[in-house]
Amino acid sequence: VPGADGVKVLRPDEFFDPKLFYYFLQSISLPEKGYARHFQWLEKSIIPLPPLPEQPRIVAKIEELFTKLDAGVEALKKVKAQLKRYRQAVLKYAFEGKLTQEWREANKDKLEPASVFLERIKEERKKDAKGKLKEITPLDTFDLPKLPKEWAWCRFGDVIGNISLIGKKLKQSEYQEKGMLPVIDQGQSFIGGYTDKDELKIKVEQPLIIFGDHTKVFKYVNVDFVAGADGIKVLKPEEFYNPKLFYYFAQAISLPEKGYARHFQWLEKSLIPLPPIYEQLKIKDEIESRLSTSDEMEKVVEQTLKQSERLRQSILKTAFEGKLVTQDPTDEPAEKLLERIKAEKAKKEAETKGKRKKSKQMELI
Repeated sequence: VPGADGVKVLRPDEFFDPKLFYYFLQSISLPEKGYARHFQWLEKSIIPLPPLPEQPRIVAKIEELFTKLDAGVEALKKVKAQLKRYRQAVLKYAFEGKLTQEWREANKDKLEPASVFLERIKEERKKDAKGKLKEITPLDTFDLPKLPKEWAWCRFGDVIGNISLIGKKLKQSEYQEKGMLPVIDQGQSFIGGYTDKDELKIKVEQPLIIFGDHTKVFKYVNVDFVAGADGIKVLKPEEFYNPKLFYYFAQAISLPEKGYARHFQWLEKSLIPLPPIYEQLKIKDEIESRLSTSDEMEKVVEQTLKQSERLRQSILKTAFEGKLVTQDPTDEPAEKLLERIKAEKAKKEAETKGKRKKSKQMELI
């Protein structure tokens, strides 16, 4: 059942195999003509018509090649899923202290326990008469997983020294060529364009974390930028939590479905592990060492997936150039088929007109 306005149901004439016609449509690169004008362009476009007996042979060959191609694509998607699970496992082990267990044993005399450090921060905040820093409140850690003894639990909100709410939305016309300020789009928390609107610039003197409250996506930013949509939060970690490590921890969080604008409220109250400052750099290096290999593999997978799509288009192009299957000289040429169809249509139209004329004469009588 068509589920929206603008759906067109196309039924090819009997001289064009429906499956082949569908594959031909897949090979078309539609221009940007604006809503409701694509079909007008499509309707006037010229398409190739193979001989009728040849059409099922083309379909069979296309589907034979596509079946092999699809099997390869499916295998690549499985590899991609495995890489995602691997990344999550690396982050999980990192924030359980498992990636640095041996290093921690070898350097335990250099590590100040995070609990001692937090107490010192708490005392410093109490002395802050201006109240610029939030007080770290006591935590109930009874049901929490066990951390290495040098680590401590703290609230996500305690790690954030500054939270900026961004509500300025740029119009598409304000995007400029690359070389201007990157625009962070809330939709995916990614660089969605560039702008020269300097007055909207967010100055980045040290790395920041961008959080899309609606989409629950984080991004690590270390260059000046402009926020391009409502709902973006700019998070500045305190000095005692390495920004890159904090970003990696954010990647490991599985945010619940709390509804728009409530994700951060949940996040701010959640508990996160705090490793000793000296150990944080080692954890970051261990994560990046493992993820760099994973990232390279994912790039290869993505490139191969793109090549697969290009190969798919190449198969269709070859098919509609008449080069995919062997030509059979006994097949009726498509030109004669069209002439015959044209003659049959003209005959039917004449018969229809004759019936209408006769019906009108009977009405007059």
